[in-house]
Amino acid sequence: MTRRTFNILCSLAKVRSVEDMSSYTFLDGRVVCLEDEVAIALIMLNSGEPPETVGSSVGVNQSTVLRVTWRFVGAVEKLSKHHLCWPDLTEMEKIKSMFESIHGLPNCCGVVDTTHITLCLASAEANSTFEKNEGEIHAVIDPNMRFTNFWAVWPRSMNEENYILRRSVLSKLCDNGAWLNGSKLKLSSDGSEIGEYIIGDAGYPLLPWLLTPYQENYLTDSELEFNRRHSAARTIALVALSRFKDTWRCLHRGMWRLENPEEMFRIIHVCCTLHNIMIDVEVAAVPRGEALTYDEQVRQLEDENAVRVRDILSQHFTSRSSESVAEEQNIVPSGSGVEEE
Repeated sequence: MTRRTFNILCSLAKVRSVEDMSSYTFLDGRVVCLEDEVAIALIMLNSGEPPETVGSSVGVNQSTVLRVTWRFVGAVEKLSKHHLCWPDLTEMEKIKSMFESIHGLPNCCGVVDTTHITLCLASAEANSTFEKNEGEIHAVIDPNMRFTNFWAVWPRSMNEENYILRRSVLSKLCDNGAWLNGSKLKLSSDGSEIGEYIIGDAGYPLLPWLLTPYQENYLTDSELEFNRRHSAARTIALVALSRFKDTWRCLHRGMWRLENPEEMFRIIHVCCTLHNIMIDVEVAAVPRGEALTYDEQVRQLEDENAVRVRDILSQHFTSRSSESVAEEQNIVPSGSGVEEE
């Protein structure tokens, strides 16, 4: 995180009264100022170390670490509606334009993917006992690697992407036409149209608004081209989620003890919001890395309309490729009414 981003986070934190500002001190008696509070909270979220370890490293007691961290979490939560929300019409048009210009995927509105997390939650048997719990975060990601939507699943459900997706707000809003309801795009000469959609790996169901790759053994050239573009676009999500977990290690080190699931969801929400704030401030400083290896899922639920949309796109790629070759070789298509000399 750059100093500029840190300063902006400090300015966005809630303004406190004079009495409130003097409520916490370092072990040597110095007052913990606003910048100190933000720094301590970021260390907690970034390192994933328990509060006693963080407190020892910065010179405050454990209770101070926890209190200033949760105060910072509350301040960031109030910012979430500005930095973590579904794109409006204008922003969605920019997203679609970027996906088409970079990956050749017209009308694409994002990539959905998942990553596993580990946190320590108090056990049901005794509040003094903590156990590591595994969950997962699903996120829709735009070309700038920002989260436009996310949901967390706890505990983690192996190979249940279809069930998990169907329970999500994303699925409900897309199914009823509240999201991904923008103008349709005509791609082929027969008048076929496709609506807005996002893409995901083969572990997700194939739906009219969620396109997954072809899984057959023998694919046509157009299907292979669709899979190639699909895979290249998915790299955005893989890099974004990897960077997200590398930055907010509290989500997978399992060392920060939380009292209940509500605290866990608050931490996830705040880390997702901070991820977007950093990109909003440092777009030029966020490099695109290499794609990570990913455990590809092969189960999919096919939808007749979704198959049609994907086929239209793949045929569109083949048509465009053929036209480009013809132009380069100065070939006149047969039936054009132009005779060769």
